[in-house]
Amino acid sequence: MVSLSKHPLIVFGLGVAVGYVAHKYRKEIIDSANRAAEKSKDFVLQQRENLEDLMAAGKEAADDAGQA
Repeated sequence: MVSLSKHPLIVFGLGVAVGYVAHKYRKEIIDSANRAAEKSKDFVLQQRENLEDLMAAGKEAADDAGQA
């Protein structure tokens, strides 16, 4: 298997096959990448809101402890 993976024609053939599949499904690949990017942006915004809520709660707790 190692010697086959180093054979230039097999490597070239695999490259052609991968290129063909990528070209054939390029629209689906782009769409799924865009969906993943949107989901990651939503996740980051949600985590930022959660962090801001935690920071506000911690500040309120510190203010309450300072007044008591």
